[in-house]
Amino acid sequence: MFVNDLNSIRKLLIFGNGWFAGKIPLEYICRHSCSGAILDEEDFELEEGTEEVHHQYLSFSSSMLVILKNLDNGIEDKFEFRNLKKSGIYRGNLNPEDLILTNSFEKIPKYCINHWEIDDEEYYLEFLDSWKGIYGEFTFEKGEIFDLQKLEFKTKKLDTGFDFYEWVCQIIYQGKSRKGGKIKKGKREKRLKIPS
Repeated sequence: MFVNDLNSIRKLLIFGNGWFAGKIPLEYICRHSCSGAILDEEDFELEEGTEEVHHQYLSFSSSMLVILKNLDNGIEDKFEFRNLKKSGIYRGNLNPEDLILTNSFEKIPKYCINHWEIDDEEYYLEFLDSWKGIYGEFTFEKGEIFDLQKLEFKTKKLDTGFDFYEWVCQIIYQGKSRKGGKIKKGKREKRLKIPS
């Protein structure tokens, strides 16, 4: 008996933490009449029902765990983040073992808006909702082949509001939809933005 038995149902589970990223349009912004400066965020009025979640990102870090589980015999293989490249699950340019030590430490350039040159309708709020749990799962029915070469990690750098970028990813399996798993949401961070 083994995990990836074609005569059984198998499930690929991806655990970790990450962020939901999106935007909230603003109806208007109050300014100080004498200077044109922006008031604090609590003085903004948000349009109702227009919050848009654009992406769900998984932290490409040691918090990630990939499990292939056989639902018929209960056997499972666990792949820790540091071993994703050695095991052939991740085939990208980044080295998980290096990221555990450095996480790249690339400093984020300071973001500054010149409010004198921006019209009110250009502003919006960017938000990040942190989460922890199961990023997603893929189920393989009896007779269906699980092929590691079809598993893709799309990595990028994300500004999560700290001094340094966070490496994140989105994971797809070619020809199969990812089913969202059980997650627990954390706090929300919001920042005033303008189109770049």
